[in-house]
Amino acid sequence: MNSIDGYPVIDTDICNQCQKCIALCPGRALTMNGVLPDKASKVKQDWYGDFLNLLRTRRSTKTFQKNDIPEGIIRKIVESGAYAPNQNKNITVLAISDPLLIQNINEHALNFIQMLYNLFFSVKPLSALIGLFSNSWQVIKKKMERDLVYNKSIVKKNTNVLLFAVGNPRTPVTEASAQYILSTMSLTAHSLGIGSTLMDSLKMSVNMNRKLRRELGFLSSDRVLGVLALGYSAEKIMNIPQGYDIPFFMNKISRE
Repeated sequence: MNSIDGYPVIDTDICNQCQKCIALCPGRALTMNGVLPDKASKVKQDWYGDFLNLLRTRRSTKTFQKNDIPEGIIRKIVESGAYAPNQNKNITVLAISDPLLIQNINEHALNFIQMLYNLFFSVKPLSALIGLFSNSWQVIKKKMERDLVYNKSIVKKNTNVLLFAVGNPRTPVTEASAQYILSTMSLTAHSLGIGSTLMDSLKMSVNMNRKLRRELGFLSSDRVLGVLALGYSAEKIMNIPQGYDIPFFMNKISRE
């Protein structure tokens, strides 16, 4: 930030709207969108225990109840994305709650996955060739078959809302920023008693379908950067997994 005659001037060409200047301003002279910031002293500072429990109890939800999420709850989840540590504010969140439109998206995704399956696995020489360069090729094949044969669906059962993070991937850090936003919204959903799961399998199928993109109101430069499915969980969590060990080293990595 620069200053002219003692007054702060924001260089909009390089500002990524992180709002750090607002957070550090002792006189609350800076605002975003004209909204006066809260005093930090009024906010509770001891969060670790509650936050750790939030993390430990959150699980990706695979089956939802047939209950609608109130619009006010959806807004709270989406608005929480504003506090994600992203560096790109040119991301739009599209919330889809129309059951027919969700079903339409699911059918397009199924057709797309079927096309990919036929392309890569029906032609055995091609499948064998790709398998030489990818150790996970058979895993991908099994996952496709699970969705096409067993689940017969891409969207999770009774999904009530699909949140699409949409933006221009050519803009710097857009892809990473979208993931921060979706992660924040997923944790917020859990804090409100709403289940969620990331639906990356929908990204490519929607991005490749021009008709569907027009129906959803996308600009030509828009791409789906991530998808979060929401709904009241139909799963009863009985245990809290202890997670897995993350290798941890101070100052340097030991390979011994």
